[in-house]
Amino acid sequence: MKKVITIKSITLNNFKGIKSLHVDFDNQTDIYGANGTGKTTIADAFTWLLFGKDSHDRKDFEVKTLDVFGKVIPKVEHEVSATLLIDGEVVTIKRILKENWVKKRGSLESEFAGNVTDLYWNDVPMILTDFNRKVNEVLNEQVFKMITSPTYFTSTDWKQQRSVLISIVGGGLSDAELASGNSAYESLIANLTQGKTMDDYNAQIKASVKKAKEDLKAIPTRIDEVERSRPEAQDFRVLEIELEGYGKQLAKVDAELADANTAFQSKLDSQKDLKISINNVEVEIQTIESGCRREANERLTPDTSALDKLTKSLTEKEQEVTTYKNTVSTLEQKRDGIYQQIDSLKSRIEAKRKEWDDENVKELVLADGDCKCPTCQRDFDASVMESKKAEMQASFKANKNTLLANITAQGKSLSTEKANLETELVGLETRITNGTSAVEIAESEVEKIKAEIASLNVASTSTLPSEQEVYESLLKLHPTYEDRKDQLETLKSLLVEIPTVDNTELVEKRNSLNRWIDEIKAKLLTKVQIEAIDKRIIELQDEERKLAQQVADVEKIQFTIEAFIKDKIDRLETAINSKFKYVNFKMFDEQINGGLRETCEAMVNGVPFSDVNTASKINAGLDIINTLCEFYGVNAPIFIDNAESVHTLIDTDSQLIRLVVSEFHKQLSVSNIDIDSMRKAEKQIKELSA
Repeated sequence: MKKVITIKSITLNNFKGIKSLHVDFDNQTDIYGANGTGKTTIADAFTWLLFGKDSHDRKDFEVKTLDVFGKVIPKVEHEVSATLLIDGEVVTIKRILKENWVKKRGSLESEFAGNVTDLYWNDVPMILTDFNRKVNEVLNEQVFKMITSPTYFTSTDWKQQRSVLISIVGGGLSDAELASGNSAYESLIANLTQGKTMDDYNAQIKASVKKAKEDLKAIPTRIDEVERSRPEAQDFRVLEIELEGYGKQLAKVDAELADANTAFQSKLDSQKDLKISINNVEVEIQTIESGCRREANERLTPDTSALDKLTKSLTEKEQEVTTYKNTVSTLEQKRDGIYQQIDSLKSRIEAKRKEWDDENVKELVLADGDCKCPTCQRDFDASVMESKKAEMQASFKANKNTLLANITAQGKSLSTEKANLETELVGLETRITNGTSAVEIAESEVEKIKAEIASLNVASTSTLPSEQEVYESLLKLHPTYEDRKDQLETLKSLLVEIPTVDNTELVEKRNSLNRWIDEIKAKLLTKVQIEAIDKRIIELQDEERKLAQQVADVEKIQFTIEAFIKDKIDRLETAINSKFKYVNFKMFDEQINGGLRETCEAMVNGVPFSDVNTASKINAGLDIINTLCEFYGVNAPIFIDNAESVHTLIDTDSQLIRLVVSEFHKQLSVSNIDIDSMRKAEKQIKELSA
């Protein structure tokens, strides 16, 4: 059952410059006024009452009343209330905007601390969340905007319009329903696997067509690139004959070089044994000379073992002297420190003796105040005075004895410490004496070792023959040295110089032949390159044929998809436009390349909504509202701004509030019309006329 919402009355107090206004409404209410008299303010008041926004969906518009200088008049409450009829039930709603003024402690004046909004539903105060929930239960805000303003729906984003229209026709015909009975369409549907939609499939096919065409377009360029890399053709048969001839000549030259080298090697081999014998004799002579050189060196090398031993002993004894001296020095430093401590202790002990003597001679001395009462300052009686003196004398003596005992104990402690240091000092003196004696003994031993080393050095500097003289003497005495020298000279005289073979001409000829052969082989390689190029061109031509067929096959699928989409579009547009009497909607645009692009544009008699006059826009908007009201199952008041532009409005079941610009009405003028009664009267007149 359709829900019907109408406004019975609305009251404005201090709202957007209107100080006080009350309007009663009927099925159709015409509100006349010149520009600036507050017609649109009534529509703003109604949307602000429900949603806290003006009729243009703005939250930050100026609600408060301004003075002549454009400044907000403070401490004024801004209120809108309305009586609605919702399915025959009367509902009163009120929204009040207040300024919160707070007087801080110590301040003479109140300060503005923000705004406060009071909300009422049937006179029951409510917080904002509960109030919004109540409003939403009556009518969703988005639906309210679409069914209360003829221009709102067409002003929204086309995607939002399209979504609403498709919802009205139940989402439109499904792909499976459209494909049923059409084998080409059913084949398309079969490819929609793994959640793929027709749009996804269309995008996939378009991408395939684009890539295949790009690949096909690139084939001639690729063939041209391969063709440009083709080397110049040669007479390969002639080249192969030349290569064979040069190869035979090269083999002949290599054979001649091998023969010459063989003859030369034969001559070398004939004297090989002689050279081995010469080498053996030379090695034997070198062995004799090395042995004599080593023996001469050994004979002249002195025995330094005794000197080395003494040098080591000297180093150790000098280190021992250093250690003894360091120890004695450390002990002497410690001894000197103890002497200083003992002197300090003597001074402190003497001070304690003097302190004891000074304290011991002290006697009790009474002050004048000690013989008087501290309260009345009267002298004590003789008996009291004697008792008090005895008490004070005893206390003084006890304190004195305690202090003397402490001084005596401190003196004894210092004496004990001094005695301990004196005992330690005796031990240190003994160790210093022993250490000094050890240093003297060690230094004496050092001098003795130095004398022994000097004696050995003098003995080692006596006259000796040179190493070369000893070496030459040993060679002369060797039994076989001279014989081996003579044998070497005899063997060397038997060597004959073998002339080097001159193969220069043959080598140059071989190099020339190799160079010519390499050049011919390089030319023959172009034959392989040309064959590979011819093969690659055939492959590219075959690929070109396959791509052309692939483009044709995919374009066929693309054509079928576009036909499918066009059928679906036509049926969708037909289904949507069947819901309207005055307006049609264009749901797709046909592009230059023949493709289709989704859109949503209202059309009035084939003219885009944006291009028709105001009257046509308003009637088109009413037609849209009628369909939306039917779909959402609700009717709400329709505010028609610039209503003076429309002579005749199309029929609607919703309450109409016409805002008419009239320069003759300097103040707002309200005219209520009972549309239902008028329609019944018109119907009766038509029936009587028939």
